[in-house]
Amino acid sequence: MLESEIYKLLTNNGFKLPKYIRCEVTDVPYIDFFPVALKVESSKIIHKSDFGAVKVNISNKKKFIKAKQEIIKSISQKDIFLDEDDYFLVTQMVEGFELFVGVVDDDIFGKVIIFGKGGVFLEMYKDICYIDLYAKNDEIIKSIKSLKISKLFKGFRNYKFDIAEIVQFIQKVQEFVINNPMIKEMDFNPVMLNEDGLTIVDSRIKFSKNQKTKLVRTKRPDFFKNQKVVVVGASANPNKVGYAIIQNSLKSSCELFFVNSKGGELLGKKVYSSISKIKGDIDTAVLTIPAKFVFGIIKELIEKKLKNLIIISAGFKEVGDLNSENNLKLLAHKHNFNIIGPNCLGYYNSTTNLNLTFGTSNIYQGDIAFISQSGAVLSALMDKASKFKIGFSHIISAGNMVDINFAELINMLNNEESCKYICIYAEGISDGKRFLEALRNTKKPTYVFKTGKSSLSKKVAFSHTGNLSGNYKMFKGLIKSVGSKIEDNIEALLFNPIIDCDNILIITNAGGPASILSDYIIDRGKKIYQLTSEDIAEFDKVLPFNWPKANPIDIIGDSQSDRYENSLKIANNLPEVELIYLIVTPQFMTDSLNIAKLLTKKWDKKIIPIFLGGELFGKSMKYLEKNKIIYFDSLQDATSFL
Repeated sequence: MLESEIYKLLTNNGFKLPKYIRCEVTDVPYIDFFPVALKVESSKIIHKSDFGAVKVNISNKKKFIKAKQEIIKSISQKDIFLDEDDYFLVTQMVEGFELFVGVVDDDIFGKVIIFGKGGVFLEMYKDICYIDLYAKNDEIIKSIKSLKISKLFKGFRNYKFDIAEIVQFIQKVQEFVINNPMIKEMDFNPVMLNEDGLTIVDSRIKFSKNQKTKLVRTKRPDFFKNQKVVVVGASANPNKVGYAIIQNSLKSSCELFFVNSKGGELLGKKVYSSISKIKGDIDTAVLTIPAKFVFGIIKELIEKKLKNLIIISAGFKEVGDLNSENNLKLLAHKHNFNIIGPNCLGYYNSTTNLNLTFGTSNIYQGDIAFISQSGAVLSALMDKASKFKIGFSHIISAGNMVDINFAELINMLNNEESCKYICIYAEGISDGKRFLEALRNTKKPTYVFKTGKSSLSKKVAFSHTGNLSGNYKMFKGLIKSVGSKIEDNIEALLFNPIIDCDNILIITNAGGPASILSDYIIDRGKKIYQLTSEDIAEFDKVLPFNWPKANPIDIIGDSQSDRYENSLKIANNLPEVELIYLIVTPQFMTDSLNIAKLLTKKWDKKIIPIFLGGELFGKSMKYLEKNKIIYFDSLQDATSFL
């Protein structure tokens, strides 16, 4: 679509555009709205500025004729020649602040709006944010406020604009694209912002020939309702997955059935030689058998009115077998059962103490639901959680996600009372729109870690918009805008839900580490608690005269456990403090084991100890581990989850 046609379309949809004239290549039109910009309108040229095909601030007819000649010459030097199918657009100059608004049809998230600082240096500075096509008002504002140019809406030098005006413009773009579903990509650059509002000065729109359609089935909502559970592939070999799973499952209150063609008995329970010999229906099954036997077993389970299937078995998409995964999907759709996996670690549900994983058997019950695409990462984090007594409501190893995806799991977890937090380790997102919708609608705090940050696809450029899409910044921006927290440390998925605090106090026996820790805390957008005169008076009672009278509270290098304890008692009673960092460095007189023992006492505040040392702190660290107390030996790691 040519730009003059786009102008008409945009005008008809309520967008403001400058006065303009369209003329043939050889024409010199009558112009009564100098100064003007002159630009080529040709299907041969995408980025006009790359060809010298734009001239601005033309103040009279003589300069207009000269500008046209210069454009034609510049284009011809790049072997592009204008003919009767090409035109010039003459547009009235609009002064103001240059903004950019674009739309891209992303492979992961579908239609996404890109907004930010516009002009010729757009791609150099990339002060942009990403806004979902269906983003609500608060999401749009949150995204805009992440930009450097958001200062314009707070008052910067001579600029001060109402952010509501930008939000309304974005909403108009949303409505325009939703009502014109064949729009594939769109590029408004610049959009001029001034006292008269927003004016689109330059625009491009690309339409797709075919609209995307995706068949989505309604999943059974009862995946976590597990009563009658069968493990197919139960094994007597302790080195087999089938043994680990039946061993872990024995603590469950569910009705358990083990299946192996050899029959017999395992771990005190009868082993059935086939599924058909189990009486009645089966709601949940886990398969630990070779991939080649999976479809035969599923057919038997369908006869038992299967509701939920966990396929531990590998040998599908990850080895290139897409056909088998497609057939699994078709079976689930046809017979209305859920599938987790294949190629996964398994599943855990605290409400029935059902551990169908081949990870650690030592899982504490808690309120964190953990979803992971990687079984290996999940296994390591489960072990880490056990070390610090961090509990789970649910653990779902999603594997290849042939059927149930992140969005559906989030929606299901919304109805689980035992789940208070949702943590997600993601490697790939296949349906970004539904993922965003699920995150947007959940009332539970959600934390996301995304791996493969550099591998997201980058598009071939149709416009500036194409060059700015398909990257981790888009993923991060969209996830944050819907209210979820993006983590840049895997272990933060465990620690953040239980230590999600803002107002922080530091107690330390060394000033340098505390200063570094303060920088890390502030960089992560958290607050260092400001001591009041009353607070300082309280600390004066227990600290040496030369303590710095500020937070971080440096209790001086010769401190022993009694000074730490007295400082903790005062900090524990400060109502606005949410989290206390306790830094211990190895001085000659530091009784670190006694300091560690302080942490087993009952405190109202959350306390995170940081023992910055090695061999001298060995006994202290072993003591903390034995008592399942979270500690760190690195300042950066200690703040990675904030």
